[in-house]
Amino acid sequence: NGDKMKIKNINGTSDTDCSCGSWFDHWKKFSHQTTEYCQADGCMNKDPVGAHVQKGDGSTDQKWYIYPLCKAHNKHTGELEVSSAYKLVSANKSETCG
Repeated sequence: NGDKMKIKNINGTSDTDCSCGSWFDHWKKFSHQTTEYCQADGCMNKDPVGAHVQKGDGSTDQKWYIYPLCKAHNKHTGELEVSSAYKLVSANKSETCG
């Protein structure tokens, strides 16, 4: 549908893991979606990982989410415009795979 949303990376979280195997597997499992591509606006990289992000655009929601981004965009600082057709999945293991 072409709708966009803003997210921002949480840096220094790659050392956390979950029982799903990878954070990308976690995202696929709980979003019931899949993608071969990074979902950052205009990016066609085919190496998506489950990036730890927070909602951008001044959102007061401070929760951590997982979203499919390529390795380069996973290291991006500042806000990213991404497709809102793909879900933000909670990174809180007690709500998901814990």
